[in-house]
Amino acid sequence: MYIDTHLHLCNRWCDDIRRPKAIADIDKNKIVTWAQSWDIPSYMKALEYSKESKYVFPAFGVLPWEAFDYKDRFDEIAKLCEDALMLGEIGWDERNAQDKRSLPYQKPMLEMFLEAAEKHNLIMNLHFRGGLERDGFELLKSYDSKKAIIHAYSGPPEMIKEINDQGFYISYGSSRFDRITPGSQYYNYYKNRVQEVHEDRLINEIYVLEKSNFRPPSKVFPSLLQKVAEFRNTTPEEIEAMNQRNVLRLIGDDPKLEEMRIL
Repeated sequence: MYIDTHLHLCNRWCDDIRRPKAIADIDKNKIVTWAQSWDIPSYMKALEYSKESKYVFPAFGVLPWEAFDYKDRFDEIAKLCEDALMLGEIGWDERNAQDKRSLPYQKPMLEMFLEAAEKHNLIMNLHFRGGLERDGFELLKSYDSKKAIIHAYSGPPEMIKEINDQGFYISYGSSRFDRITPGSQYYNYYKNRVQEVHEDRLINEIYVLEKSNFRPPSKVFPSLLQKVAEFRNTTPEEIEAMNQRNVLRLIGDDPKLEEMRIL
């Protein structure tokens, strides 16, 4: 069984034509999928999508770029965290924020999510970018929660051991992974990071489904596993088994995720 811990099904990344095809494919092929959100409306949509397939599990999050719009709604966010199965996508990313008004509110909003994760024992999907990988990691360490996935970690490869030693997971994958070939711009970038992640802490994700070259999740995952296996000098079967083991360890005995555990 494939397990995708990070997929955006909301309109920003997946339109009304592709989404029904993706969800039907997820359901037919029994792909456990963690549907990430990026604000409250997209979370409401993710809740709706989860009713279309028992394999879709919604996560609640507000991306750091949206922090300005939510600066006066932290109480509302905290309340939604109480009932959420998981948190995601959340994080800290000043470089890629088009709305620079979000900058002073990104860290406070992240701290609020980290407090909620600690209080409610929630899995988190975290986005740290733009030179804030170290700052985000240090902030994450200051909270009593180990159920964290750093999505598509982009910091120095030498920091990966520190992240894993803290018990945190790192996820890699993309619908474009099969196009990362030796000699291409990002080949060594990904290889140097993917091969550094400890086998007990590596998790896979699709992230987004391409618009111009749409393939459903069941077609993306085999090529994704093949590329991760290539980076780690092993087999796709071993990468898939590794992903399943690590996800099951991460969800543990969380009562909110019992339905996922028994699939």
